[in-house]
Amino acid sequence: MLFFLWYAALSYLILFTIISGCIYWYTKEKSFKYYVFYNLFLIMYILTKDEYIYEVLNKNFSELYLKHFNWLVQVFFYSFYFIFALYFLDFHKHKSSVFKKVRIIFYNVILFFSIFAIISIYINLFDIFFKTFTFGFLPLILVLFIYFFPLSLKYSDKHKYFLLVGIIAYIFFALYSFLLTYLFYLGNNEITNSLNYFFTGIIIESICFSLGLAYKIKLINDESVKQKNEQLKTMHQLEITKLNALIEGEEKERNRIAQDLHDGINGDLSAIKFQLMAFKKKLANEVDKENLEKSIAMIDTTCEQVRTISHNLTPYTISQYGLSVALEQFCNKMNHSSLLIDYQWFGEELVLPKNRETSLYRIVQELVQNAIKHAKAKEILVYCNNLEDCLNITIEDDGVGFDENKQTKGIGLMNIEKRVNYLNAKMEIESSNQGTTILISIPLKNKQL
Repeated sequence: MLFFLWYAALSYLILFTIISGCIYWYTKEKSFKYYVFYNLFLIMYILTKDEYIYEVLNKNFSELYLKHFNWLVQVFFYSFYFIFALYFLDFHKHKSSVFKKVRIIFYNVILFFSIFAIISIYINLFDIFFKTFTFGFLPLILVLFIYFFPLSLKYSDKHKYFLLVGIIAYIFFALYSFLLTYLFYLGNNEITNSLNYFFTGIIIESICFSLGLAYKIKLINDESVKQKNEQLKTMHQLEITKLNALIEGEEKERNRIAQDLHDGINGDLSAIKFQLMAFKKKLANEVDKENLEKSIAMIDTTCEQVRTISHNLTPYTISQYGLSVALEQFCNKMNHSSLLIDYQWFGEELVLPKNRETSLYRIVQELVQNAIKHAKAKEILVYCNNLEDCLNITIEDDGVGFDENKQTKGIGLMNIEKRVNYLNAKMEIESSNQGTTILISIPLKNKQL
């Protein structure tokens, strides 16, 4: 039984030394460095429990050396294991000041016992050395464990349960093994099976550690995914903010130009018209009157064009009547003898923030104008379907179409894509030589966004 447990414990320790070393090399996570130290010193300790290795060591070193090594190496691996456990349970994050003090305590304990072991070997103070370990070091471990156990339940994540179960089993079996060994040193019993309990504790701890490690890696991955999602969300929000500023700036510039056209040029043309009307009354020559009437008619036409451009730049109908009426008036205004635009709105009227309604109006406006200008369309369908949770806008034309892969994006299409992204919408395009269909889906779950 001892032979089997010895090999099982040694195999686990070698395996986890390699795994922990690789994880430390890859992540630079300090906790795994201490677990490697713990495993290395524990392997050294276990190797001395093999009869063949012990005989070889006994031939080359005195029994006094081996007895001191037996207890000194336990100081090393218990200390490193405690530091590792504090790291693994995230005390360096939640209780950093206490963690640093405890780590310094264990460094000093290791240094003290190392110096004490050297002195004890030279002047043969093994009994004092052993009692210092028994009544000094072991109680220190137990007191610190009792102190940190409730704190770990409070601060550490769910991976703590795996490690704590392993630590409790490890401490129980290690103490029971030590008790049997201590009684042997006192001459009260024979040491026959104490190591069986110690090796059993190592195996249970290793299994629990592997489960806790797997769960902690899962938590780390979940946190990494969460952070990446937060970064993407922040980047997306930043992009939306930039687009919002760009679109608002563009609308302000449109409003300014429209105001200048309406109040400036249109006003000047109207003044010129009134002056010409006054001249007309004073003219006696019918030919001159006819030319003057043509000039006045041209001014009327120009005023109407300026008014149309001004209204296209700033869709006042949106602020007065809403998106549906504004789109309907735009489509009706674009209709003429060689072009038919069929506009329909399905569902209830939709009320959105004006900046979003304006963006939707601009998208439809740009797509219709592209169909007329580039696709040479003769018939265009504009359908808006309010489904409460989303608004679907479909624009179809019978134009010449275009190749999406070869088509170079112009300013108009780029502006459309910016507005689509600003609305957090999706746009699908299907085009052939028989026409183009564009579907835009705008989410409405939060209509105030």
